[in-house]
Amino acid sequence: MSSHLECGRCCAQSKLTASSITYVNPGYALDKDQKIGDLYSILNRTDIFADFCRHSSACQQWATPRSDHAIGTWNFLRQIVIAWELSTRLKYLGKECSWSGFTGRILASMIISDLWLKNVRVVLADSEPGAVERAKSEADQKRAEEFKTQGNDALKKGQLQKAVDLYTEAMKLDLGNAMYRCNRSAAQLALEKWEPAEEDALIAVRLDPKYAKAWSRLGMARLKMGYAKRAKEAYEHAINIAGSETTAQMRQGLADSEAKIRETISAINAEKDTAKRHAMISEWDDQDFEIFGKEPQFHSQIHDQQVEGLMFFAQKMRWPFINELRDYAEDVYAELVGGATIDSHLHDWLYGIILPGKWFAFKIMTALVLCTPSLKPQVGIAFYYECGLSLPTRSYWRSRTVLGRVLGCCPGVQSICGWIGPCPAVEFDAPVVNKPRFVRVKTRRVSPQDNKPDINDRDKVYDWNTDAYERYNPTRIRPDEEMEPYLAEMKDPNQWIIPEPLVRDMSTCELKAIRLRRLPLEATTAAKVSRGGDNQHDVEGESEYRATLEFTLDDKPEHVVSYKLFTNPVFITPPPCRTGPKGKHEVHMRELPRYQKNIWPIDKLKNHTTEDDEEQQEASSVMIINATGKGAELLARAWCAERGKNAVIRRAGGPCYVCSVRTAAKGGLGVGVLIWVD
Repeated sequence: MSSHLECGRCCAQSKLTASSITYVNPGYALDKDQKIGDLYSILNRTDIFADFCRHSSACQQWATPRSDHAIGTWNFLRQIVIAWELSTRLKYLGKECSWSGFTGRILASMIISDLWLKNVRVVLADSEPGAVERAKSEADQKRAEEFKTQGNDALKKGQLQKAVDLYTEAMKLDLGNAMYRCNRSAAQLALEKWEPAEEDALIAVRLDPKYAKAWSRLGMARLKMGYAKRAKEAYEHAINIAGSETTAQMRQGLADSEAKIRETISAINAEKDTAKRHAMISEWDDQDFEIFGKEPQFHSQIHDQQVEGLMFFAQKMRWPFINELRDYAEDVYAELVGGATIDSHLHDWLYGIILPGKWFAFKIMTALVLCTPSLKPQVGIAFYYECGLSLPTRSYWRSRTVLGRVLGCCPGVQSICGWIGPCPAVEFDAPVVNKPRFVRVKTRRVSPQDNKPDINDRDKVYDWNTDAYERYNPTRIRPDEEMEPYLAEMKDPNQWIIPEPLVRDMSTCELKAIRLRRLPLEATTAAKVSRGGDNQHDVEGESEYRATLEFTLDDKPEHVVSYKLFTNPVFITPPPCRTGPKGKHEVHMRELPRYQKNIWPIDKLKNHTTEDDEEQQEASSVMIINATGKGAELLARAWCAERGKNAVIRRAGGPCYVCSVRTAAKGGLGVGVLIWVD
């Protein structure tokens, strides 16, 4: 395979380069370091190469005929080889070199190329012969035999072209007769037309694999073309079939082929010029790949591994259809090789040709659905990467979506391969019917907060004695203080204490329901639906939903609070901090108030107002949510999603109380909200 690809690589590169690039300075083309920019230009072409950043399936590009949505098998292989060429050159590139033109689509091509060369085995198999038209009547058969007889006479008289023409007339009446092909091959050999002779002989042995004379003529044509290895193989077939009727010509042809093989090997070993020797080896190895009458087959070398990974993912996600999945997934590749048709996304999964990130998360859940026959007709394929999956008894959400981020702290929920689950089932508001479907929840992103103190604003005068500076630096000497008492206070160890973390909240919070309300379709989509241009599946795929979480506080059914998830916040869990002399970090008594105010229990969050935000910003303090009660973290996350707040979440094993507050404060990450879980 490597030799075949090497040959194809050289051919593809020369053709593309010659047709795409014209050098003003011919010497530029000889500079190997400049080839990088050329390869950038080639891979950025949109007429023959695919953009894997836009097309979700690599399989569609090479397993289907060329169209507006697919580049076809050979262009795909060309793209694979050229991307490999680029990645190989970049490994040995000097650091002082640089070129413009490296795009996301080039990176995607390099990744797909690497995966393809690792995961796929290319096999050239005999193509299935199509229906061969035989003589339609006895009269046609008789006329064909007459043409053959006349052709034989012309061949004996040395009228070679006339013989070719007569055999051709016979073939027009009976294409399935191997003898006509074999005889025309003999005439072509006499005319020294080696390639047509090889083609006729090859078709003859395909029509009749036991035709020894056709195998012999195939060997002769190949030997004349310089393909000694292929000729030897053909002559061996002829001798094995002929048996006791083997002719001297067959034995001599086999001996000549073996002699030519020894001569070629000796010439390769004796060649001292590296470039010439490489070209000779490539030409020699190319004889192992016969393309005529063959069709390429692409076999996955990792399909067992991919099925095993899919099963592991399903087990971690507690997939409710695990037995059905196992029955289908274990045999799906065998069915594909046997000629069955499967969805292109499942095809990509079995071959492992998947880009990382959102593509991988999309593919693994899609493969899970496609390998669950009872679920596939109802759910289909998600229209967007960020869709979640709603099932009657549970739901699954992308980890980067709002429900993935909010529900990720639920008990028993796993985070794996970009998915969060299994999460509680959702409820759809009327008129949407509660059935399995992919769901897209509408939110807006939360912009990062400015974490710079006001005193660093370029429009303000930097004054060491301002109130703002004292708020950010409460341990600094005040204008009305004397230096000696201040220094004594700073040095007094009794003035340095460890702030007490939040007291555990005994209140409880329980998720009562996840409600989804379908939002109106966009005007263009709605107009198309009204005209009957979209079916119901398309309407569901384009629909967006607003998510609302309902909670019951302190086990009181009448005490219900709900939060609508308008935004998709970011939650940060910081690592442990470095301990101080007393273990946890100390602060001076002057700084202590910032750690003891603006603390909110979960049952008061609904009453938080914009005025509270303004007071928090004025006091330069962090809003601390006491989420130590049962289920409180989930409610705190939902509150952040409703109010558009990014937050730091301090969990067990995280930093101390002081470092957690400082992480959320300005000068740290600047999110302004700390959710204290433990």
